[in-house]
Amino acid sequence: MLETLRNGSKGWLSAVMILMLVGSFGMWGVQDMLNLSSTPKIATVAGDDIPPERFQQEFSRFLAQMSKSTNEELTSQQAKAAGLDRVALDRFVKKLSIQKIAKDMSLTISPEQIVEALKSSPGIVDKQGKLVPGALEQLARANNVSEEQFYELITGDLKREQLLRAIGADVRLPPGLATALNQFRLERRIAEYVVIDPERAGAIADPDEAALKKYYEAMAGARYSVPESRQVVFVVARPDDIAARLTIPEADILKVYNANKRRYETPEKRVLEQIRFKSEDAARAAAAKLASGETFEAAAKAAGMSADDMKYGEVSKGDKTVPGVVFDLPVLKASDPVNNAFGNWVIVRATSMTPGTLKTLEEAREEIRKAIADSKAKEELFELTNTLEDTLGGGATLEEAAKKLNLQVHTAELTSSGQDLAGAVVQGLPGGDFLTQVFAADTSTDPELQQTPEGAYYEFRVDKITKTAKKPFDEVKAQILADWKDDQISSKLKAQADSVLKRGKAGESFAAIASAMGLSVVTSDPIPRYGKTTVFSELAVSAASDARKGEFFEGPVAFGKGVVVGRVTEIMFQPETADNPARSTYLQRVQQSYVSDFIEQFENGARVKAGAKIDEARFQSFHNNE
Repeated sequence: MLETLRNGSKGWLSAVMILMLVGSFGMWGVQDMLNLSSTPKIATVAGDDIPPERFQQEFSRFLAQMSKSTNEELTSQQAKAAGLDRVALDRFVKKLSIQKIAKDMSLTISPEQIVEALKSSPGIVDKQGKLVPGALEQLARANNVSEEQFYELITGDLKREQLLRAIGADVRLPPGLATALNQFRLERRIAEYVVIDPERAGAIADPDEAALKKYYEAMAGARYSVPESRQVVFVVARPDDIAARLTIPEADILKVYNANKRRYETPEKRVLEQIRFKSEDAARAAAAKLASGETFEAAAKAAGMSADDMKYGEVSKGDKTVPGVVFDLPVLKASDPVNNAFGNWVIVRATSMTPGTLKTLEEAREEIRKAIADSKAKEELFELTNTLEDTLGGGATLEEAAKKLNLQVHTAELTSSGQDLAGAVVQGLPGGDFLTQVFAADTSTDPELQQTPEGAYYEFRVDKITKTAKKPFDEVKAQILADWKDDQISSKLKAQADSVLKRGKAGESFAAIASAMGLSVVTSDPIPRYGKTTVFSELAVSAASDARKGEFFEGPVAFGKGVVVGRVTEIMFQPETADNPARSTYLQRVQQSYVSDFIEQFENGARVKAGAKIDEARFQSFHNNE
């Protein structure tokens, strides 16, 4: 799960999507960023200090965005353990650095661009494409910021997006590098190998009591201990629970649909090819040749572009980065010379077209109903939590306050991983930092209203704390013995595999080594660079891929406890036609990665130019929840 989230945090496109910003506002809310103390500071960008409180808000939004984009939820504690707080801080510093450069360049954002960015939020833009009066103020107020602050946050991200898209627009992967990387992907290895099965470890005699107890003491913390647990009482109020019981009038649904029809349109899409020219004269000369019957491919080649260079990809109607005329032309019809959004003279054509569609009211009804219900639920939740706090402040217990407000009281004894003492996941926990806060509290801590990134509110009370303790030796003795024997088997198999490697590297033939061990050498099918096979685990495949022809390697088998030892006998390349879909998909991903790396270099340069600095001591305090 954590690897998925790490991957989700990478890439410049995911970092500049304004809709993620708007979505996180609508779901999680923010605090007033302008009233925070300037000291202490966790970082400084262009002379402006970032206090820990401001970064905590940014980190909460970062986790919310990651959860939304990867469908994986984790707590702040888990995220910090995975180093995602460092990722979030670096991204935040880079974002502010880029915004500083955009400001220095006097980049501007038009009202039309802001309206375009807000179109996905129901009720914000009317059917004429204009902001609904008071909608922006209402959205800002609902999220505890002023309209001016909300506007500044949106325009800041739009300026950053505008700059980064311009920087990455014409970045192309060098053809030679693309060829080399694709060859790397297609590389396969054939190996001769033997499998050393667990049976070759021989009979493992039981250790004496002293040895077993020594193993128990060494491994108790990792394997044979009951973790610290806490008995906690809590109540939780979720927006979804409130929204589910609301009835939304059909008239309200129809009103939102009519006001936001553009939201439910899927614009026409076209796959484009483009020829770039150094001057208008060159473009017009090429257009004349096209009119005389020259092919588009020949014109591109004459302009110094390869077949891959002229591929622009799929774009939607209304995309301001491509000339709009291409959507008025028949498929495969070349345009006249035109200026693109970046000032280059180009000739473009569409190679295919996907018509646009419009969701009917029936198709959009549930989406609209849920959006309206979610909005109303937040209002009710606000009132409910205020009443809950007032009731507790008046001296009521958590149980008494919950009964008054018709909230369910939950009682659980759980570990810091959210499991009960039997190892089962405890259901119904609030999420967010709930577990971190529970295990930082003690039995004298008063209930305090908390909010998760998903918008749920909760209060809790710790009634009992049970410290970590080793399980009694006699209770887990059978498991200790089984684990000890497994470790002994693994050690013996590893020693045998290492012996084969040593003898092979010394020059002894693989066949002679195998024969002496009573094993048969088997020749593998071509081994891919990634994944696993029926015999080779992912680790073994990786070891084989790193080995040169004639070199030995080892690794665990794909299934079971055995070890495979092999020697690369041949390196080959899997045949693949130029029009293979896998080839196109791979090269597109490589191109995206190349642009991402290019943008990252620009961001790093912007960070240096902005004089960005991180207070490592302060960050470590944040990382350690101090």
